Order: sequence, then C-alpha cells, then structure tokens
Amino acid sequence: MRTTVMASIDVADIERRRLTVGVVTATVLMSSGSLVIFPLLPTLQAELGISTTDIGFVAAAGFAAALVAEIVVAPYADRGRARTMGVAGVLFMAVALIGSALATETWHLIAGRAVGGFGFGMFMAAASALLVRVDPARAGESLGRLGAAELAGIALGPLASGLTIAFASPGAILAWSGLAVVLGVVPVMLTFRERGAPEPTGSGAAASVGTAPRPPRMSLDLLRSPTVVGVLLLHGAIMVPTGAYDGIWPRFMTDIGASEWLTALSYALFAVPFALVAGWAGRLADRRGGVSAFMRGAIVLVPIVALYGVIGNPWVATGVGLVESSGQALAFIGAAAAMAQAVPPVRAGASQGLMRAFGLLTATIAAALSGIAYDAGGPLALFGGTAIVVVLVAAGGLLVVHAAKARRPVDGLERTRSTEEAAALEAIGARPARDGRE
Repeated sequence: MRTTVMASIDVADIERRRLTVGVVTATVLMSSGSLVIFPLLPTLQAELGISTTDIGFVAAAGFAAALVAEIVVAPYADRGRARTMGVAGVLFMAVALIGSALATETWHLIAGRAVGGFGFGMFMAAASALLVRVDPARAGESLGRLGAAELAGIALGPLASGLTIAFASPGAILAWSGLAVVLGVVPVMLTFRERGAPEPTGSGAAASVGTAPRPPRMSLDLLRSPTVVGVLLLHGAIMVPTGAYDGIWPRFMTDIGASEWLTALSYALFAVPFALVAGWAGRLADRRGGVSAFMRGAIVLVPIVALYGVIGNPWVATGVGLVESSGQALAFIGAAAAMAQAVPPVRAGASQGLMRAFGLLTATIAAALSGIAYDAGGPLALFGGTAIVVVLVAAGGLLVVHAAKARRPVDGLERTRSTEEAAALEAIGARPARDGRE
C-alpha cells in the first residue's frame, strides 16, 4: 500500500514538472511576442504619425481583448479544452504580430494588439488552470513560475526588438517575432493535458464521478463569494501600473534622455528580480496565504511607483525598476495564490480567468488614460496618480477580504464543498487546496 501511494506521488510530481516545463517555455514565447512592439513605438510613431494618446489606445487594445478572452473563453479550460485553447492562443498571437508588421495606419496596430491580446488571454487561462489542478497544494509555487516566465518574456521581447531596431525595420522585427511565437505550439501539444482520473474503487465512486456536474460556461457566478471579490480588487490594484506605463515607458525614458537600447535594457532588467523572487514568493503564499504575500509586495511597490514621477535620470529609473520588480512579484503572485486558495481547483480556469480579466479591465482603463495623463501633467501626474489609485483599490480589496473572514461561514462558494464538487475534484485527480488564511 505504501509503495503504491509513493508511486502515485512520484507520477504526479513528474507530471507537474513536465507541465511546468511546457508552460514556462510557451509562456516565454507568448509574453515576448506580446510586448515586442513597445520599444518599436517611438519609431512607429514617427513613421505612421501616431500621437502619444494613440499609443495609449494601442496598449489598451491588447488588454481589452485579453479581458474578453478571460471572461468568455477561460471557463472552457475547466471543460477539457485547455490544450485547444493553448494552441489557438499561440496561433492568434503569431497572426497578430505578422499582421502588425504590415500596418500602415494606427488602427492596424490597434487591431493587431487586439488579436494578440485575445490569444494571450486564452493561453494564460489554460496554462494557469492546468498548473493549479496538477497540484493544488503547491498552486502558489506553480503560479509563481508562470509569473516568472511571463516576466522573462517581457524582458526578452522588448530587449530583442530594442537592440535590433538599430539595423532592422519595425515590420521585419514584428514578422520574425510572429514566426518565433509559432514554435510555442510544440510544448503546448506535448504537455497541455489534464492528469488522468484515478480508477474508481467501487460502484459508489463510479456513480459519484459519473454524476459530477460540468463547470458553468461563465465565471460570473464566482462573484457570489465576497473573498473572490476582494481578491479581484487586489489583483486589479497590481495591474494598474502595468496598464498605466507599459506603453508610455519608452516615451518616458526617451524624454529623460535614454537611448533605445537602454530602454530595452530596462525592460530586461526589470524581469530579473521577479524571476529570482517568484519561486520564494509562491512558496510564501502557499505557506502563509496569498493575501499576506500580496500585502508585503504592495508595501514595496507603491513608494517606488510614486518615485518615478520625480526621477530625471534614465539609469536611476532603470535601477529603481529592479526594486519595483520584487514588489510586483510578491503582490502579483500573492493575488493569484489567494484566488487559487479561495476557489475549488475544479473551477481554476474560470477563477484565474476572472481574476486576470478584472486585472486587465483596470489595466485597460489605466492604459487608455495614461497618454492623456502624461500629455497633461508629465511623469509626476502619471506615476503619482498611479500610486494613489493602487493604494485606494488595494485598500478596498483588503477590507473586503478581511470582512469576509470575519463573518464566516457564509453562503455560496465559501461553504464546505458539496459532494458534487468533491466528485468533480476526484474526477480530475486533484487534491483539495488549502484554505487561504494568512
């Protein structure tokens, strides 16, 4: 009996490692493709006559389309479609990049960002759902690796495009990037699959699995849980800076005297602390709770965001970004782990998708307003305003989460799991996740 149990654990760990390698590889390619255009924007701005306000709309299009994917498509990751979603997401991103390479007007770039954003949202929903379910007790660690892979792509894509713009046109860079992203289909096909369900031990088990309900087609029912609502606000808060200045960052760096290669380097260096901290942040979230990890990250992040508003040296801005990255890692991974701890693993695709969708909503709004804020008040208005919004939204989320804890037990999703949910968990071979207490 002991040998059988140990063998089962070994098989599960091998499957988790295999899935993690596939997810990390494909995510790096997808994330690289998603942000490769940003260092090219100053050149495209001059070539196509794009205004600074239009740059904000280009960035917002990707966030908005990903938001739609996370709401509409993400629940299908809980209905056996994760691999299909992964492959489709990769192909959407590749088509978007190649289409953007042919852009001659601003709306072409906006359309390309929208198609790529939809593909990225679809892919990330599938990847996060599989990672949570393969080992719910280590969801924070697995989601931390996913976040690190995403940041690695954020570093590599802009770095590559920022360096090659010296001798290649933006169109050529975007086209080659699209071809590179297609390679992500290989790890998705090889590793994106659910763990096999354990064999029923009796007729009762068989009956329970056979009658387990399929997850809903939409994720909005999750909003019945106050804890889920609170975690959505936490994740939304941490996405505000991403939307507010991912697209404006090259313009800001240029204005304070940075060269194109230094701007690209700033993206790359930003990812280094995140990648180093991600594993530890995930383990901390698994051990102490995702909300606790989020709070630690937010304390680091907020002052740094405000500080950008008064920095006038591009090297100082690049260095300060290293500290911001550590805070981002803790807060981002903490929020993702908090959601995994608040919702049964059988709803991992829907819950992680809903969370990312709300974060993308805040990022979309921030991106759409970023160009206007920068034009109107410069760095101080953009970064100072961003810090204030982060504080207000995060404070609201923490209040909701702690209020929900104080009045447990409550109705809805925070009740003890029903027999149908338990059967569904057994059917996908998942272990129950720990409660998200700090």
